[in-house]
Amino acid sequence: MELIKKSLTYGTNGKRLLTQLTFDDDINVSDNNADIRSVIMQTGHVRLEEMRVLGAKIRLAGHLEFSVLYSSEDNGMISCIRGDFGFEELINYDGGREGEQVTVLWDMEDLRAQMINSRKMNVKAVVTFSIYPSGVSEVLAAVGVENLTGAETLNRTEQFTGLKICGKDTLRVKEAFALPGGKPDVDRIIFQDVSLRNAKSRAENGRVTVSGDLFLFMLYRSAEEHMPLQWLERQFTVSGDVESPHATDMMLSASCIQLAHTEIAAVEDEDGEMRQITVEAVLQCDLQLYEEQRMELLEDVYVPGMEFEITRPEISMLLLDSSNDSRMKMDMTMSLHAQKPLVQIVYAGASVKVEDYHPGDGGLILEGIILADLLYQQADPENPYDARHEEYPFSYTVQMPEGSMAEGVQLRITSSVEQVNAVLSGADEAQLRLMAGFRITACRPGQIRFITDIDMKPVAAEKMEDMPGIIGYMVKPGDTLWSVARRFYVPLASIREVNSLAADELKPGQRLLIVK
Repeated sequence: MELIKKSLTYGTNGKRLLTQLTFDDDINVSDNNADIRSVIMQTGHVRLEEMRVLGAKIRLAGHLEFSVLYSSEDNGMISCIRGDFGFEELINYDGGREGEQVTVLWDMEDLRAQMINSRKMNVKAVVTFSIYPSGVSEVLAAVGVENLTGAETLNRTEQFTGLKICGKDTLRVKEAFALPGGKPDVDRIIFQDVSLRNAKSRAENGRVTVSGDLFLFMLYRSAEEHMPLQWLERQFTVSGDVESPHATDMMLSASCIQLAHTEIAAVEDEDGEMRQITVEAVLQCDLQLYEEQRMELLEDVYVPGMEFEITRPEISMLLLDSSNDSRMKMDMTMSLHAQKPLVQIVYAGASVKVEDYHPGDGGLILEGIILADLLYQQADPENPYDARHEEYPFSYTVQMPEGSMAEGVQLRITSSVEQVNAVLSGADEAQLRLMAGFRITACRPGQIRFITDIDMKPVAAEKMEDMPGIIGYMVKPGDTLWSVARRFYVPLASIREVNSLAADELKPGQRLLIVK
């Protein structure tokens, strides 16, 4: 007897891990920068360079990159200090497997810069990392038998939506654009902020298509004397393909796409003027593709007169319960506390952080805060620019199937700001309009049993001789035609013929005649 086996692919997902890193260091102003008068605002971004499972440890390594915008003693002129904190962290991960994949999401809990003196400032930051281990395994499961005369086999159908492909890749995109006609040439870029919005991914045959919008804000100085500080905003759609040889267009992508690194530069155009802006970005793609699978697995086998010892292991697997994309709109009013009359809003930025979630009426309730930053210009020649940072709590209900919020279901929630705009709405306030996006993937644990090996031997002669040639049997609850035939070592066809059964369904109390 030989078992016919097919490959069964299944996904696993470890428990979500959290770790928090704290950074604190003094930064000296470079010789090229003016003295510090006051700190205006700061931004930061985590660039992960390594995310690797090392058995019972997960290694995270990378840099926290930050920019601090400040006004100088030189007539309030704006300058910027850029720096980074390197980090390398080992995180305990019980049950980890070498080579297992991890998706890492980060939240900037706090970032602040304080002036120490005109040539030095202190930068503090707290970053929380959410780590989601995942992996794909493969086993050979029996689906039938061959070379076994007189064998009776029983099969069952398994149907589920499970993790089929997971992996990591990067997508490099490059964009270039010319400065608008009314803008002067670039002498030096002072400050920049790039964010990825509306990130999407779609599985296709042999690849995963990734798309999103890159939003760029840039402050720069012109080479022309006495020209005021310049700024511009630009948003453009980027897209590309990540190779995934086994992907198909029937798979559902729950991949996580994050902005890993950006570089912005001003270069000469065809006329030799510094009016061309190039933007290079690296997108980190944590691929997770789910597929609905249907397999006919061998459930049992027997031959009349033979006994079988069946090896039937059970594996735990990750099943996709639901996936949801939702958008939240929010209007906020910010008091700017400007020292002089306001002139205009220069820059509006925001981030969204989910701090808690729980089932509620109508779906899953997300609770968290919106962190908003505004850079504005005021009518003050000595201190023309200032900024305001505020936090706004929110509560938002995402419609989710009831089963997706049951105990034991694992939720992965990613959030991002898709759009933010600000306008002056009063003598000392601004009105912000924001759209936040939430991507929720709900997975539940499942188990599946399958046959990997069967040992067969004849039933002992004395056991067969002790069995009557004709047996009257009353069907008990839970009995099936298969279990009765197997118990008395007779063919299914024999029971059907002797009892004139039109169907294989048995009812408790039903009388059967078993002829050996």
